[in-house]
Amino acid sequence: MRLDEFLQAAGVAPRKEAAVIIKEGSVVVDGEVVTNPSREVDPTRAVVYFANLRVKLPSRPLIYMAYKPKDYNSSFIARDGIYPFFKKLAFRVYPDALLPKFASGLILLHNQPWLSRALARADLPSLYRVKIKGPWKAKDREKLLSGMKVQGHFLRVEKILSERRRGDKVSLLLQFTHRFPSLLRTMFLRRELSVMAMTRISLGPLKLGSLKGGQARTLTEKEVQELKRALGIT
Repeated sequence: MRLDEFLQAAGVAPRKEAAVIIKEGSVVVDGEVVTNPSREVDPTRAVVYFANLRVKLPSRPLIYMAYKPKDYNSSFIARDGIYPFFKKLAFRVYPDALLPKFASGLILLHNQPWLSRALARADLPSLYRVKIKGPWKAKDREKLLSGMKVQGHFLRVEKILSERRRGDKVSLLLQFTHRFPSLLRTMFLRRELSVMAMTRISLGPLKLGSLKGGQARTLTEKEVQELKRALGIT
């Protein structure tokens, strides 16, 4: 196993951040300072230290579903991040399937390198509840469904499952990829519609269910297998 993947699996940091930590000379393997992130280590035998603390792999894979509250960054290390809610997990897992600060809802906390790689390249159809303000018209609906180019990505809303109008405010339930939630707001702004609130209520086959803001739970084995199938992992 690569050293950066070892640190990732141990919950120290995502792989890219782990690589930076290693290059800075902060990791010791079997008594030797290692600065090469691709250095191969035996996860069952290697003695690894980071910041003078022994780093070990957990006895089992850790994958949590978490409800990120609104107005918090999807990070453990940011000053306005989610650490206060999930501090008991913060030294074993890291956030993934992130949401922008203005949004709330389902993200993942895990220590699995295969999952971070799969989430980065796949497009999981996910459900969002979005509240907008502005003159919502049929042409706006058609444009979102037909798609537009945003910051180098061609994006479209896959489905609009429900619309509830109250004055100049509209609540939508829609299906969109998990990868670019912040750009969903940009798509609405292009139509002169302001996003007042956005909550991700599902991520592929995973559903938020009764989870409340700031709470997390482990995925069941059935949910893990369903997630693997959705990501094309056999």
